This record gives sequence, structure tokens and C-alpha cells, in this order.
Amino acid sequence: MLKILMICNTDGALYVFRKPLIERLIQKKQLVSSITSRSQYIDKLSDLGVKPIVLEFVRHSASIFTNIRIIFQLKRLIATEMPDIVHSFTHKPAIYGTITAKLSGVKKIFVTITGLGTLFVYDDLRTKALRFLLLFQYKIALKFATKVFFQNADDMDYFVKLKIINEDKAILTNGSGIDLKEFDLPDEARRQKNRMMISDEVGEDLSNKKIVLFPARALKEKGFFEFYDAAKIISASSGEFLFIHLGLIDRDSKHEISGHNIHRFAHDCGVHYLGFKKNIMDYIIGSDAVVLPSYREGVPRSLIEALAFGKFIVTTDVPGCKETVIDGWNGFLCSPADKHSLATKIMALDEDILKKSRLRSRGLCETKFNAERLIKATLEHYFS
Repeated sequence: MLKILMICNTDGALYVFRKPLIERLIQKKQLVSSITSRSQYIDKLSDLGVKPIVLEFVRHSASIFTNIRIIFQLKRLIATEMPDIVHSFTHKPAIYGTITAKLSGVKKIFVTITGLGTLFVYDDLRTKALRFLLLFQYKIALKFATKVFFQNADDMDYFVKLKIINEDKAILTNGSGIDLKEFDLPDEARRQKNRMMISDEVGEDLSNKKIVLFPARALKEKGFFEFYDAAKIISASSGEFLFIHLGLIDRDSKHEISGHNIHRFAHDCGVHYLGFKKNIMDYIIGSDAVVLPSYREGVPRSLIEALAFGKFIVTTDVPGCKETVIDGWNGFLCSPADKHSLATKIMALDEDILKKSRLRSRGLCETKFNAERLIKATLEHYFS
């Protein structure tokens, strides 16, 4: 029996993205504990059989004093738990968790690079300095990692090319995986039921409209402005599309878009902003196409879920997003930060390609993003 400690900046990310792996470990009678921040998912982790430990990671803070405090707290917690394996996810846990695990004498240390984030999107002077610092920290920390899992090939090649890690340590996983038993391919009756739900909520007859869904936090780097501008362009010439945006306002981001601004943009651009929804899967099922014009991702969960439900995808030709689309087959790739490119791709949707994408997207999900592949690869290294 092994003691496995998972470290992640939020309890929600650990629960949502790693639930299939945790369940398999618990089934195998392994002892699983976690170090995360606290929200409503702490109890859900506990219900899975995890021993949750709370540590508040400050996501966007570069304060040296804050980070030193996190390092010392992690060192104390790892030394107390004495795990056989430490597996860390997201930037701060990956760096500080790996270093403190090594200092605590942990034999096997794993890291998952879930995406490189906004520091690899923008190129202002401050961002370049923070990016250099982050890569320097990774280069130090990953020397102590047993293996490093990457969610897309671009990030993996980038780390290898810069000699941040040796190639023999790198493993490509194609995202966090999805438990397909929880994501049945919906039939037409269910799709129509969910379309009626959306119709009732927005107060429009959708019988002759294509529902285009943007499921993302209200962030510039998620393609917020491109989606809204594309909706405005299309709505000026066509009434066959209904545009929906679901997602939180991320108040921690330096590129914050206020709630007031979102409602103003929605009114001006012909978008229905419906806020955060716990039942987002119902909206994906009811939609015709899922759109994510993000600037860079690990591999976005929203698009993997859209694939599982057989949806046509329109997304950007950038790391993380392009992994979910075979261009022209189950979706379209558009140019990043280009509202006209996005609008053109959305307007190219027709009933024939939407119908064909149902089985194509589901098949791609089963082949590429089934959680069983990720679980198998992870356990092989845990127990080798």
C-alpha cells in the first residue's frame, strides 16, 4: 500500500480533473491525501476517500514573502504526511511541491504541467520578466521530478527545447482525460429538451436557430472580445444564430472584465450572458457548436466535454485548443485574436457538417481523451 499525496492550487481543479485517477487509486486500496485551497469541493474529495489538507495558494501573487510562506508550509505538511509519492499540478504546487518533496526525502515525485498560462500569451516587459522567473524556477524544480506529464505536445517540446527537462522525463497525456461513463452521447430527444430549456431562459424561439456556446471565464485571453465581436458581426447580417456565454467573472485576473461591462457588451453584441451555471453540461448538450477562441491552453476541459457530447467545435489554432479539432472534420480552427476569422468559421456552419460531427467528435474523444489512457500511464509510473 502506497501513500500518495496530490498537491493542487484549488480543490475544485483536483476534484474535477483528477477524480477518475483518485477513484482508481482508492479502488486499489492506496492511501490518498491532498493539499489544496478550500472551497465546496473539499467535502467531495473527502467523500471519494481522500484525506484533504488545506493550504491557501495565492494564485496571482509574485510576492517573495508569500511564496516563502507557502514553501515552509508545504515542507511541514509533506514531512508530516511522509508520502511515498507526491504528484503536483499547476504552477506553484508543481514548483514548490517538487522542491519540498525532495527536501522531505520523497522517493517518487511527479508533476503535471496543466498549461503554461497567461505568462506565455502576453509580451509586455513585466510579463517577460515573470516568465523568465517561472522558467528558471521550473528548471530548478524539475531536476527532482521522476516524470513530468504534459497535456499538449507544444508545451512538452518547449520545455525540452529550452533544456528545462530531459526528454526522457517527459510524458504526453493529451489533457486531463474524461470519464466517458459519466458523459453519454445524448440522443436527439435529450438535445431537444435542453434546447427548450435554453429557449425558455432566453425568451426566444430557437426552432430555426443554431445555438453557439462560449463556455469560459470572462477573460481577455479566453477570447472574450473575439467571441463578442464575432457575434456582433454575424448578428448584423444573419438571424440564424443565438450566442450564449456561460462563465464566471475572474476577479483575480489583471485583465478583469467587470460584470457591468459584460452586460453592456452582451447588449451591444447580441450575446446572452447567463453567468456561471452548475449544469453547464445541459447547455453544451443543447447547443449546436461550442466556441473557445482562447490564446493558449493546456487542453481545455470544456472542449473535451463538448467532444464527448458530439459537438462541433470552433477554436483557435494554438497549443491546447488545436488538439481537440481535426480542421474541417469535427470543427474549425480559426486564427488567434482575430474576430473576423472567428466570425467566418461560425458562419460556415451548416446542418450537414453539424450532423456529421456528432459521431466524429465523440470518436475523437474516445480515442484521444478517455481517462482510462491517462490512468493507465500514470499508474505504470506510480508502481514501477
